[in-house]
Amino acid sequence: MQQYTLNITNRENTGRGVARRLRASGKIPASLYGQGNARSITVAAVDFRDLNREIGGGAALVELTDEKGDTALCLVQDVQYHAVKSTIDHIDFQEVERGQAFNTKIPVHLVGEADCTGVKNDGGVLDHKTHEIDIRCRPSKLPEHVEADVSALAVGDALTIADLPVIEDVEYMGDSTQVIVSVQHPTVAAEPSEDETEQVAADEVPATKVSDDDSEGDDDSSKGDN
Repeated sequence: MQQYTLNITNRENTGRGVARRLRASGKIPASLYGQGNARSITVAAVDFRDLNREIGGGAALVELTDEKGDTALCLVQDVQYHAVKSTIDHIDFQEVERGQAFNTKIPVHLVGEADCTGVKNDGGVLDHKTHEIDIRCRPSKLPEHVEADVSALAVGDALTIADLPVIEDVEYMGDSTQVIVSVQHPTVAAEPSEDETEQVAADEVPATKVSDDDSEGDDDSSKGDN
């Protein structure tokens, strides 16, 4: 398990005004939770962007180091983004204890998609239902992700948590029957029946005006009444 590092700065001042000024200066307000307490910290935006690029979307442990040299081994628990600008507004870090098991989530990566039997031979559609799963492990055993091989799946087949590969010292949490991915039957547009076709054809005929003969007949009858 690769471990990453990130420098942080402790801060005492909090509030919206403080957070806005930090963001304007290229920093991100953050919180560090662990050992029954929490503290407010600051992270350089450019440093966190570089860290995200290195991690590449997988699960990872990050060693935070503050200005005093104190360290904390953490998970990136939550990242809050601005709704319009897509910039990072706030980060939550969760501290973990070395050598002690903890719960977290890891992404599920599909492999063998190009060779999937149900898709390749029968026109089925892969439905990736579960993108992350809960696991329990020690920090040194944290996997970046777990792979789900879909190459042998036929139409109507599914992979569940119970079908995922065994990872040493990693326990899958939750319901073992939870579906990770399935191959759905191909979607075929139903052809309209003969009655429906006739109904559509009739509906497409424009309304006709009253015939001249009918009009003339009305006029003649009117004259006769007079």
